[in-house]
Amino acid sequence: MFVTCLLLSSIIIPSQQVFAPSITVSWNGSTSLDLNSGGLAPGTGFLGNLTFSVHDDSFIGGNPADTIQVLVNSTTNPSGIILTLTESPGNNGDFSNHDLIFTNGTQTFSQGSTQTVGINDNTLNTNPSQAETIVSGPASINGIEVLSTSTPTDQTDGIFLNLTETGPNTGIFTNNLKFTSTPSVNGSSIQAIGGDIVSIINLNDLTQTNELVTPNPDPAVGALSAKLGDEVDVVYHNVKDIAHITSSSGSGGGGGGLIRPGLVLDILASIVGGSPYVVSPPSFGGSYYHYSDGFTLDQNSTKKTFDISNYNNEIPRQVLVSGKDVGMTFKTFESYDSKAIVHMGLYLIPRGSDMITPNSIASIVWDKSSPLEVNDPNHILSNATASSTSDGKFQYTKFDFVPTKSYEKMSFLARAWNDHMYSTDVRLHDAVDTPAPPIMLPAGTIKYDNFGDLQTALEKDGFYNPNILNHIRNTQSVFGSTGYGCVYWLYDTVNHTVTLVIDDKDSNNLASVKRALEPFAVEKKGDYKFMHFTVKQLNRWNEQEIEDAMKTEASKAMSSALEKGIMPHSNW
Repeated sequence: MFVTCLLLSSIIIPSQQVFAPSITVSWNGSTSLDLNSGGLAPGTGFLGNLTFSVHDDSFIGGNPADTIQVLVNSTTNPSGIILTLTESPGNNGDFSNHDLIFTNGTQTFSQGSTQTVGINDNTLNTNPSQAETIVSGPASINGIEVLSTSTPTDQTDGIFLNLTETGPNTGIFTNNLKFTSTPSVNGSSIQAIGGDIVSIINLNDLTQTNELVTPNPDPAVGALSAKLGDEVDVVYHNVKDIAHITSSSGSGGGGGGLIRPGLVLDILASIVGGSPYVVSPPSFGGSYYHYSDGFTLDQNSTKKTFDISNYNNEIPRQVLVSGKDVGMTFKTFESYDSKAIVHMGLYLIPRGSDMITPNSIASIVWDKSSPLEVNDPNHILSNATASSTSDGKFQYTKFDFVPTKSYEKMSFLARAWNDHMYSTDVRLHDAVDTPAPPIMLPAGTIKYDNFGDLQTALEKDGFYNPNILNHIRNTQSVFGSTGYGCVYWLYDTVNHTVTLVIDDKDSNNLASVKRALEPFAVEKKGDYKFMHFTVKQLNRWNEQEIEDAMKTEASKAMSSALEKGIMPHSNW
């Protein structure tokens, strides 16, 4: 079992001065942690401790049995947990802890509870036509072994669970595990009381998951949800040390794996539609549940969705613009209940500040059982509201407000709590809207927003009006009075072409049609010197001319239908 040590030391200062302790932090030469640290080892029953220590000179010579508190968090659980450390004998300012475990998803299970555990391993699915059984025991190479702190020392092998396939050809094998205060019963229950650590081990590859039994009477014992690759932080008096979970005892198997009680595997969720017996922190689309529309920003009647499955997420929009209404909708998921979120806070924090709630300059807090709470000492929000709905699978919590002031580069912290008091944070960082650079036109090309000005220029230069000018003569011809876009023309005086351009309101191009220009034709008529025509007659042998004319007539019919309300503009 992997053991590591965190050493924090302080600079000794004169006793008559009052300073916050100066802390030096190191991980005793290592920054790697094992996911299974703190769990029980098969065959011995001894706890494989994860140890970290704190030294604070300000406690030297003080009262016996002083205690301090540290914050321990992970990438999976950024809110973290508080652990209490007790001073070592001798009042020397040394504090240590070795009762922390890393868990998957759910951190704790209550005494007397029953949970479903199992493994996912297709290699054990030898008969696809029937649900099979795995027999587990001391000599088995497959199945599950369960250990607990309360297991008597002469029962170092704990208990073993037989497993039954959930159905023909699923490759998922499960059984129920019960926590009991009475002696363990092999095959069904493990003796485990409040404060106990329970380890569930896959005999095939020795992967395991650890749990903490509640109620937990010891504040020095803690369970932190984490996963392989997470960063783990220990914070004391605003000094932080960092390590990473880089390994997990056991090989991990070849495609199989333990169905961890605190984790709904994607394959299991796809079969049963989510697991009703698993309680895990709320998801915004990350962790073990993956969706990319966890956040919707409705700004000034324009909606856009964003992926906020990461802990930090960039939103390339300036959110706080004075007078422009804002709606921020967070989509959350809980496998056991589609209405599990009972509390969510939205905290506005100037970008560059530490993302902690005391640094917020305004906040909106929705609580299922309490009135809306708006904290706005600087009066930067108006018409603030919040609500929560569910579609039967996801929950949607929406915050609406109108900024009274504009702020560039604001950050937002959303914190969701479920009804089991598990929480998840997500951070959003906005950016200032950057106007699109002006369109750089080729030499000799002139942009016309007014049809009459273009027509005058073409006639002056001696060119026929191309057929693309016969019907669309202004923005209203396409978008009506909706303001959904614009129409303009580009006259290339070098190559003698005209391009009709149709853009939406965000300057995204919807269509463009280019036509070459033809000079006026000159015809002799009797005694007249000459005469010219500014409207060219159709040439039946010119296929492009005929096609343009047909499109023009079709466009006229379409316009007529639009004006009469026969067909909405969105279908044109």
